[in-house]
Amino acid sequence: MRLTSAVALVALAACSGAFGGRVREEFHQAIAAGAGTTVHVDNVAGSISVDAWSKPSVDVRATKYGYDAHELQSVAIEVRKEGDAVFVRTVYRGTHHGGVRYRITVPADASLAISNVAGAVDLAGTGGDVTVDTQAGAITADVGRVAGSRSIDLHATTGAVKLTLAPDSSAAIEASSTVGAVTSQIPGVPASRENLVGARAGGTIGSGSARIRVGTTTGAIALRF
Repeated sequence: MRLTSAVALVALAACSGAFGGRVREEFHQAIAAGAGTTVHVDNVAGSISVDAWSKPSVDVRATKYGYDAHELQSVAIEVRKEGDAVFVRTVYRGTHHGGVRYRITVPADASLAISNVAGAVDLAGTGGDVTVDTQAGAITADVGRVAGSRSIDLHATTGAVKLTLAPDSSAAIEASSTVGAVTSQIPGVPASRENLVGARAGGTIGSGSARIRVGTTTGAIALRF
């Protein structure tokens, strides 16, 4: 199916705070999504926040930011559907200046495949498989009950990773940090030092049917119910 709702809201204004006197442009687009949808998000600079709801659609709200109007024009957001997948992508026309902060709402059973070069990823509420990769940015994920054949894979090159799952989960868990601490509040998944600067944790909860892998090159990892 094609887009069922698409609204571009453009509001050029001074953007205060961490980005100084930059300007911004608001974006909103919604697309129908059935059961078992996989949502792919590919961003270069800026945060990504994903929540779940009961509606059969993916709702994409975003803020493009840049130093001036020319930078904003060089940043585009693409949202499209192909089969059972929805793709959300930041595209640069010319130089890679400016960025996008995403706030995305997906169906509760959706799976996620997220890639972000520079920026944090924060997600909660989804019940499908989850894959997140960041080059420079923290990952915070509340994935609920992980069981059956579900797969959770979180990796940061430089950034902390915090994972929360439901106590009635059944999964084999592996976590490792090359340079950083690993802490675990999950019974049966003890943490230990790997060497002078690294650490890891591993173990099985419930039947261990699902798979959870968490890793970071530089940063701390926290596992908890």
